[in-house]
Amino acid sequence: MLNSTKPAVHKTSPEFLEHVMWNGLFFGLVSLFTPQASLPDTAAMKEEIAQFAQVYAIDTDRIHVRESTMNNPSPFLTNSGIKACVLYVNQHADAKRVWSHFLDSGHEGTEPAFLAFTSAHELTHCLMSEKGKRVAAKQALQEHLGIQFKNNLHFEETLADLVGLAYVQKVMPEHFDVVYKRVKSIRTDFSSRDPEHDSSRALNTHTIAFADQMFSKSNTIRLADAGSR
Repeated sequence: MLNSTKPAVHKTSPEFLEHVMWNGLFFGLVSLFTPQASLPDTAAMKEEIAQFAQVYAIDTDRIHVRESTMNNPSPFLTNSGIKACVLYVNQHADAKRVWSHFLDSGHEGTEPAFLAFTSAHELTHCLMSEKGKRVAAKQALQEHLGIQFKNNLHFEETLADLVGLAYVQKVMPEHFDVVYKRVKSIRTDFSSRDPEHDSSRALNTHTIAFADQMFSKSNTIRLADAGSR
C-alpha cells in the first residue's frame, strides 16, 4: 500500500481525467459539512478486481492499485494505457465527502453494492485500454443503441455505467434496483451540466444485458460479432 501524500501520478493530463467518473458531477452538492465516508484500501480494491475477473474477461496483470491524497473530488480515478491501467483510491477529504454523497441512497446496507458498481465502472476503463477492445465495443454499442456517441469519453462512460450495473445485477442482485435508480437519477440530473457523462438514455435492462454479454466469461455474444446483433 502506498501511504505517501505524493503518489506516483499527480498530473491532470487529459488521458488521466477522461476516466474520472466523478469529475464535476457533484459540484455544489458537497460541502465541508458533508460526512466523510470511508473509502476502501488497496487490499480491498484488489479483492474487488479479483471478483470482477471471475465474471468478466479482463487482463488483471495490467492493473495496479495505488492510494492517493490528490486534491481532487474524485474518490476513484483510473489512468489507463496500452501497457498498464492504474486505479487510484483517493483518500482526500473532499473525495470521501463525494463518496458519502453517492452512497446516500436512503437504503442501509447497500455500500458493498455501490462499491461493486464503482469498481466495475473503473475496471471497464481498464478493459477499454486493452488492444482492440475500444473500437469493437464502441461500434457494437452504437449499433445496438442506434446512436452516435459524442466522443470516446461519452462512449466509455456509458459503457462503464452499463457494465457496472450488469455486474451488480450478477453479484448482488438484491441491491440492483437501489444502485440502478441512484445512478440513473444522477446521470439524468446532471445531463445538462456534464453531457459527456450522460448515460441516461442507455440505462435500461435490455442494454445492460447487451453490455454484459460483450464481456462476460459465460457470454453468448462474442465482442467481434456483437455489432451485427
